[in-house]
Amino acid sequence: MRDFMIINGSMFQEIAKINAEAVRGLQPKISIWTNGGVEGGDGGSNGAMKEVAGVYKMLPPLFKTVHEQTGTLPPAWMGTLPNSGSSN
Repeated sequence: MRDFMIINGSMFQEIAKINAEAVRGLQPKISIWTNGGVEGGDGGSNGAMKEVAGVYKMLPPLFKTVHEQTGTLPPAWMGTLPNSGSSN
């Protein structure tokens, strides 16, 4: 009965309108990262090292994306952006 009343009362349509209005005009930046095509691995220590290397490869684009979207730089102990001193 509750579900019928929600559907019959157009609640889902109202929720959709509210959500659409909330994001109207936003211009999100979307980044897509891949792991370089490494699939599966050998399951041994070499596979684990590939996973660790993948994390390190991911950090620079992650730092750059966070900086572009929020203006926040990583702590010095974690790393720096190559062009963090230049203005964009």
